Amino acid sequence: MKYDVKIDNKLYETYSDIRLGILQFKADVKESDNSFWEYMNNEVEPQIRNEIDGKEWNDIPGVRGSRAVYKAFGRNPGRYRVSSEALLRRVRRGDDLYHINSVVDVNNLISIESGLSVGSYDLAHIQGEITLRKAQNGEGYNGIGKDFIDMENMLVLADNEGIFGSSMSDSTRAMVTEQTKDVLVVVYCFDKDIDLQALLGKARAAFEKFADVWDIEDWVI
Repeated sequence: MKYDVKIDNKLYETYSDIRLGILQFKADVKESDNSFWEYMNNEVEPQIRNEIDGKEWNDIPGVRGSRAVYKAFGRNPGRYRVSSEALLRRVRRGDDLYHINSVVDVNNLISIESGLSVGSYDLAHIQGEITLRKAQNGEGYNGIGKDFIDMENMLVLADNEGIFGSSMSDSTRAMVTEQTKDVLVVVYCFDKDIDLQALLGKARAAFEKFADVWDIEDWVI
């Protein structure tokens, strides 16, 4: 059954093009796979590096819309970096991407190929309906590999227990680990020119091929 995810309609008053691509599946999460990283290092990253070489970040599809929505809601994208841009900066510099696990690695593959931020969440640690909304004054969380992050005015995912995810950095509460069995993937799309349904099709194929997931569903909100 599809998990209940929605977008707060008030957000459209500030920025009109807000969509979420959703994938939901079961997974046997494993350590990073060497064959996956050979593919990433030898094929994907060189191609992406060539595509973004010499471009301004505002000219890169996916990143462009994410930076625009940050500005629209009062956050500086130069200071609070979109997660897809952070990954692409590593690719551009030739730095290694983080090896996390079979699901999160594919998550990051989708992000660098699309320019969109992608978050993967453990449904066992989410309570009730999920809503994309604007974070209020004082709201924040401990980010993965980070200390407390002030999320005020960021577009965040929230459940009955509070906020847990965003296109900048996710919280530790719902992060995917090797104990995770049920996964929700959210593709944050703020760019009207991106075919989000087609992207979900590619993402689905990548998760099935590289992360051995099953019972997968995908839909656009």
